[in-house]
Amino acid sequence: MPGSARTRITAGEWRGRTVLTPHGAALRPTTALVREALFNILGELVVGAAFVDLYAGAGTVGFEALSRGAASVTFVERDRAATDLIRVTAARLGCADRCRVVTGEVLAWLRRRPDEIAAADICYLDAPYRDDDSAVALELIAQGPPAVMVCEHHRARHLPEACGRLRRVREATYGATRLTFWRREPSSRSGAGDGVR
Repeated sequence: MPGSARTRITAGEWRGRTVLTPHGAALRPTTALVREALFNILGELVVGAAFVDLYAGAGTVGFEALSRGAASVTFVERDRAATDLIRVTAARLGCADRCRVVTGEVLAWLRRRPDEIAAADICYLDAPYRDDDSAVALELIAQGPPAVMVCEHHRARHLPEACGRLRRVREATYGATRLTFWRREPSSRSGAGDGVR
């Protein structure tokens, strides 16, 4: 497709299939190494999950989640060329009915839709390294937290151990990239917490 490059899905139903990414755009797709590590850590939590991919870029993480058994993915990305390609990839893979694509600013969307974050099983946040909104986004997400929250960020950036009902449970570093995992603590009326240990 003119104006696009290709990234391959690493595992699952669509292993080896390609995700289109805008050629030459200022997007930083999550590497195959980091995606494989992410989903190895999440394991069976992905199966049947409602997954939210924030700063989705061309959707490589979200499509990887669908390939590995997620029930649905909401992609939120401000770059219209990228969200147009998400829709093209979803049609090519035959999963458009499991995808919701939002073109808009992530922080503004989080302020408007806390109910959607609260209903999510897994939320993935990958803000641009050069203009990192991770801390602000995390505070908004913590107001109605998902069961599991994961942030991809530069290894030099340190994010809080706790934010609202989210408690950090794991960190993993791959080159310049760090993945930080939080899980939602149970409320006083609920049972055991959800998520990565």
